[in-house]
Amino acid sequence: MAAKTKTTGEPRAYLLKGDDEVGKQQALDHLLAKLVAGDFIDFDLEHMEGDSTTSERIMAGLGVPPFGSPRRVVLVKYANKIDNAEQEKLATQIEKTPASGCLILVNPAAEKDDGKPKKGAEVIGELSKAIRKIGEVKDFGGGTKAQIQARAHEYAQSLFTKAGKKLDSNAMKTFLQRAGTDLSIIGSEAQKLIDYSGDSQKITQAEAEAVTSETPEEKVFKLIDAIAARNQALSLRLIGELLEEGDDPRSDAPKTLGTIARQFRLVWQMKALQEAGVRTFNKASVPEDILAMLPSEPNLLEVLGRQAWMADRIGRQARSLSRADLIRCFNAIARTDQTLKGIDGDMDDPTLAMDLLVMELAKGSR
Repeated sequence: MAAKTKTTGEPRAYLLKGDDEVGKQQALDHLLAKLVAGDFIDFDLEHMEGDSTTSERIMAGLGVPPFGSPRRVVLVKYANKIDNAEQEKLATQIEKTPASGCLILVNPAAEKDDGKPKKGAEVIGELSKAIRKIGEVKDFGGGTKAQIQARAHEYAQSLFTKAGKKLDSNAMKTFLQRAGTDLSIIGSEAQKLIDYSGDSQKITQAEAEAVTSETPEEKVFKLIDAIAARNQALSLRLIGELLEEGDDPRSDAPKTLGTIARQFRLVWQMKALQEAGVRTFNKASVPEDILAMLPSEPNLLEVLGRQAWMADRIGRQARSLSRADLIRCFNAIARTDQTLKGIDGDMDDPTLAMDLLVMELAKGSR
């Protein structure tokens, strides 16, 4: 978390934004505890939702004197949902916020496209700038991937330590591989594991595997393992589990297909490195001609730089699939992509299309 700006005197407005929902909630709780007296919360804290409020309502709420608290707070959640015209009005009026009032805007984690927030996923720039003049804009989350992973590890460790539990390095690795870096998911998964362990102070890797939910990425790993083993029955079961996690096969199937295609691209890169005799997965150890062939996204070396544990598994998959196998698989994936888009064939069942794909991918003798 990083505060984007500091202001002289007591801030009269805050914008809490970013991907770390846990950090935002903790900061919000801290602000409310400081600004609003518990006995007067019904009088001195006014809740609003972005899609149903206006600049006039917000400014009117800020103009009411506090009844028994240090400040009167107007809290607006889903601030990005405030109508753009109303955000523009608020940006011009916010400097009129009295010293007795405080506006807190909370922006949910922004939906992104190619790593950039989608239009309307964050409050407009004019409003953000206006808040900086009289208060603070705080961005929670972000940073490099290494920083995000370190923050996830630190948060998970704090939860287990607080509960009096100890995890060895393998158990923690398994837990974080499955829970990912979303702190809210880490919190819920950690509580499940803590409850499961009962009175025991030590949590084992086997317990982490038994209790923590598998991520879609891990299920795709298992699917590629089954495909590499030419196990059609297991491949069908795993693709079924992946699609069952979603709500709409028509939107879920293309996403799952994209994840499968990404994994095959990583396997292809590993195959190229294996054939070049590469055993150490960093740029300095890879011949220039091979390095030039590797795509920027997904780039196997970057992936393994973040998640070194994946090297053995991708390596096994690459050894189990010949170049001819990979070419056949890429062609099948491309045909299924055309089918799901309605460009090729007249199949109208995305689940059936994915079933036929994995059967094609897993066919053949070892």
